Amino acid sequence: MVVSGHQWWWEVRYPAANAITANEIHIPTGKEVLIGIEAADVIHDFWVPRLGRKIDAIPGRRNFIWIRAEESGYYQGACAEYCGAQHAWMRFRVVAQPPEAYDSWLNGQAAAAVPPAGGDAKAGLKRFGELTCANCHNIRGLNPQKQYGPDLTHVASRKMLAAERIENTPENLKNWLRQPNLIKPACQMPNLKLSDNDLTALTALLESLQ
Repeated sequence: MVVSGHQWWWEVRYPAANAITANEIHIPTGKEVLIGIEAADVIHDFWVPRLGRKIDAIPGRRNFIWIRAEESGYYQGACAEYCGAQHAWMRFRVVAQPPEAYDSWLNGQAAAAVPPAGGDAKAGLKRFGELTCANCHNIRGLNPQKQYGPDLTHVASRKMLAAERIENTPENLKNWLRQPNLIKPACQMPNLKLSDNDLTALTALLESLQ
């Protein structure tokens, strides 16, 4: 597993499974897990207080840390090195699961997104490609794209949005799309001044990406 710090979110890659997610790290319980720690821009610091020590995330270098969780549950993590305006909201969670549940989750994350059959979600996919969303976000199977912003292939399966800033609900997701810099000032996601129709369609698309 490789975790890379960005201003201000965490990219999580499972290379062997070809799965990518953001801000939510899943691990099997009762096993030592080796994580490669990187940074995409400035120095960050990876820290899960209940699971281990701090370790720097440095551009151009990969550090390594072992973590292990004996019990299932959520373990809160954060960036422990001041890295800019939204340092305080560069959080993440480790989700520790029994090995069978972890394997099932990973297989699901490795699968490509399912194209929406119709309705608002299908309209949202069209608008996603027409707007600048498609220039930054990858949706495997629907919008292959070099990774700049978080991978959205299974975004609806995540508990939180904006690096633990808000709960992942349809209402919060729509508000995030409407004014991302109000929810997380100085974030890299622009305010596209989306119409109500676009907000409804894009929210439906993202909610379909389980």
